Formats: sequence, C-alpha cells, structure tokens
Amino acid sequence: MKSEVSKVFKTLVSQLDNTIDGVYNSVLMRTYVCETKWARIGKTVSNSVGQEYLITDLVNDTYVVGVPTDSTYPPLDGIIYLPVPYWITGTKTSANREWTIADNNLLDKTPLVWLLELIKYKSFGKESTLEFESNLRVFILDETNITNFYVEDHREQVVMPMQNLADEIVKLINENRKFQRVLDYEINSFSRFGSEVENGMFKNILDANLSGVELSFRLVKYKENCKC
Repeated sequence: MKSEVSKVFKTLVSQLDNTIDGVYNSVLMRTYVCETKWARIGKTVSNSVGQEYLITDLVNDTYVVGVPTDSTYPPLDGIIYLPVPYWITGTKTSANREWTIADNNLLDKTPLVWLLELIKYKSFGKESTLEFESNLRVFILDETNITNFYVEDHREQVVMPMQNLADEIVKLINENRKFQRVLDYEINSFSRFGSEVENGMFKNILDANLSGVELSFRLVKYKENCKC
C-alpha cells in the first residue's frame, strides 16, 4: 500500500494550478499579480499562447517583470503559466538515479517535488470512514546559484518560492473532500540542500545545486464511498 500512497500524492501534485493572473502596467513596465506562487527570478514563464518570458524581477504576491524571449512578443499580461513541478519518489539512492538520468537540462526538471519513500503507513478496517493515513516527507527544491548568491539570496529567491509551492500543496489537499484537512505541518528550509540538512545526510544525493524546503505532514484519505 506504500505504492498507493505515492500514486495518490503524485496525482495531487499533478493537479496543482500553475497559473497566476497578471495585469501589465505600461508605465512601470511590470505585471501586477495578486499572488506569485512559486514564480521566481531567473525562471521562464509563458502566456496563454505559449510565448515565453524570463522573470528578471519579482516582489512576492505583488508583481513580476517578464522580459520576452522574442522581441516580437507583447508585454506579459493575462494568464501566466509557471513551470510545472517535476515529480519523483523513492529512496535517496533511487531518486537520485532517476532524477539524474531523466534530463540533462536542469531547468526542465525543476522545481522538483520529491516524496521520500520511507513512508509510515496505517490502514483502517471496514467500519472506518478512513482508507489510510501516512506521515509524509516531501522535499520541494529548485536550482540555485552557489557562485553569486549569499545566504539571504538563496532564501529570498529560491526558498521563499519553494515554501509558496509547499503551501499550495497543502491548500490543494484542504480543498479536496477526499482527504482530511491538514491542520498543521512542518516546513524546514535550507539555503543549500545537502549541506544544511541532517549534518549532510542528503549531501550529493541529488547531483545539483539546490535550495528549498522540506514539507512534513500527515496525509489522511477517506474511503471513496464515504459521504463525509
């Protein structure tokens, strides 16, 4: 049943809304938004017709500055599509192998949502309205600049967007009636993944320079025929 938990959580991640709504201000040459979600400087986003823009500036939940990758593109306005999170699950060794060989381009496999497959699982009998509960550890990571970033840069430009992504995952679960609401969860942040977590326990597990957060929470799923 551990594989079932992984499939359920993978489905949840695939349902994340990767869009934000923007209104372009031609005077200030920026696109105002109500939320930035996991948008971040240095990442490419696209508009409703697939034209791409590089984010060069951003204030959380306020505005983004998107520079068109082609000079013929109009200003960034309307629905904005963020990069879809890349999903993996597995132990430290298996996840590293799968993620490393998946794609040579780091930008194509970040941001990353990694469910650590050391899953604690509890099932319930026929009389219960619950199907399972499981304590999950999820690493939500993105590439970072180890050459030019100070600690504050890592945390502002990478960790904060990844915390926003973690919050979006919790929000998605809480809006789904198939699951018990997540009333509390833990966020552990680190500016350099592998050098700040568990005395380097994760060092070199994922072969890239990454920053982000660890999301820990209890996922409780109701049985499908339960009217709760």
